[in-house]
Amino acid sequence: MKRAIALMTASVGLTALPAHAEHAKINLQVASPRDQQASFADQTPPDWGKNSRPVVRARVGDPIRVEWVLTNGYPHKTLEDVVVHFFIARQEKAGQKELPDLRGDVVLESAFEMDFKPGGKAGQRDTVRVDAPGIYLVRVETRQTQSDHEHFAAIDLVVEAKEREHLRTDCRANHLPGVWPWPSSDLPGSWR
Repeated sequence: MKRAIALMTASVGLTALPAHAEHAKINLQVASPRDQQASFADQTPPDWGKNSRPVVRARVGDPIRVEWVLTNGYPHKTLEDVVVHFFIARQEKAGQKELPDLRGDVVLESAFEMDFKPGGKAGQRDTVRVDAPGIYLVRVETRQTQSDHEHFAAIDLVVEAKEREHLRTDCRANHLPGVWPWPSSDLPGSWR
């Protein structure tokens, strides 16, 4: 019996999967006056990743704070010539699988190439205002990591039109001649 338990323990130890470190850790945060969300590293392929994207709601003209940090997850390896690409671009619908055309309606885009030493970090912090209602993809991604996959983090940004301000009608400015306004002295006391 003791021998069977020892053999079973040894075989379980032999079949355990090796630890797998990812080369990039990403933290993306988007906040509007109405909402805020965070997204963490996903991977390609496919281009849209494996996880569903969180959604942040805002209104046209709202200040939208975007912050991301990308960290080399390898403890002993420098990632050389990595391209970090960030963009906010209009898309057709929230959660769409196809990436938007970056030759189209792009709110903000940046890219740089650098070597990431073990534990090395890069990041960006911006406040933007979107001037047209629509659905936008906020995404930061790696390129050229000499790996079979790349990492990214993404959030859908839904920008709604501003609510119409209540129209105040000035009766004196919009009256028909002879109909309005009566002199305030002619109004009953409770109407003044």
